[in-house]
Amino acid sequence: MTTGTRYVVLGGAGLLAAGLAAGLAAWFGSGLPAQVLEPARPDELRYVPADAAIVSFANVREVMDSEFRERLREREAETETSREFEARTGIDIDRDVDHVVAGIVPTVGNEAGAIAVLAGRFDTERIASIAIADGGIRTTYGGRTLIVIDPSDDDPDNDNLAVAFLDANLLAIGSESLIRQAMDGSAGGADTNDRLMDLLEHVEEGSTAWTVGRLESVDGNPWLPDQLQPQMSQVSAFAFGGRLNGNLRGRLTAEATDETTSQSLRDLLQGFLALGRLQAAQRPELAALLDALRLTAEGRMLTLSFDLPADALLELLPAPGAGADGAP
Repeated sequence: MTTGTRYVVLGGAGLLAAGLAAGLAAWFGSGLPAQVLEPARPDELRYVPADAAIVSFANVREVMDSEFRERLREREAETETSREFEARTGIDIDRDVDHVVAGIVPTVGNEAGAIAVLAGRFDTERIASIAIADGGIRTTYGGRTLIVIDPSDDDPDNDNLAVAFLDANLLAIGSESLIRQAMDGSAGGADTNDRLMDLLEHVEEGSTAWTVGRLESVDGNPWLPDQLQPQMSQVSAFAFGGRLNGNLRGRLTAEATDETTSQSLRDLLQGFLALGRLQAAQRPELAALLDALRLTAEGRMLTLSFDLPADALLELLPAPGAGADGAP
């Protein structure tokens, strides 16, 4: 599966918030101290391979029912993007999806496998017909429907994108090899990886979304995109958890590979915050955002916590009908 396809899989599955958490963690950095009660482990973790490097969870239903989402609906009508996603997948995220579990699994070379398992209510025939109309090939594996979305004979090592119905309320999308493991029960389950799951000790109970990852590798992480390599090479483990309702509250805890790297990352982040406070004089909406950020460091450990009010978040969004630069 190509890098672009992998991001479509995770983003299209409603994991944008959790995916961004992993990206943010790349700027920081196995020994993380326990701090809070960890969140419950979703049953769908058993479909994510035990050797996953990064695992994410998003409570889509809680996000869609949140006060912040309601205020966002008041600002703008249904977007073209959401209509297109439903038309192309047959999935209405607002109504059909309850929660999502996903994992990224390193493979040989500069690649990675990805799998996302969506729990909710799905029109299986509609989803299958849309996938087939888009070039997918429908087969049966272990008595269940498997649809290969982008079959290619050009590169035998390229893992195709696939969709499978694990049961009436579970839809899996991702690398074909990982989907087949999930269907035949040979994934092993990420919840059996104690070293990875121990990171949940640093995620607050009740978090709407969380992401944990271990990136320790003697040879680095060649399966990650080139743009993230410089940052991820300085990180050994991270844990992020956040809760969205009337505000966005969360914490990112990470460990750098050594104390010198930790100091450099802390200085970099403090520089960003200082620059932001200078700009806040011209952009008052940034002041509340910056005041909500707290950066602490001890040894190799870095922690960024935040409690962002909904008003501050909405102020940062473009006005209804405007582009990214605020113009209509």
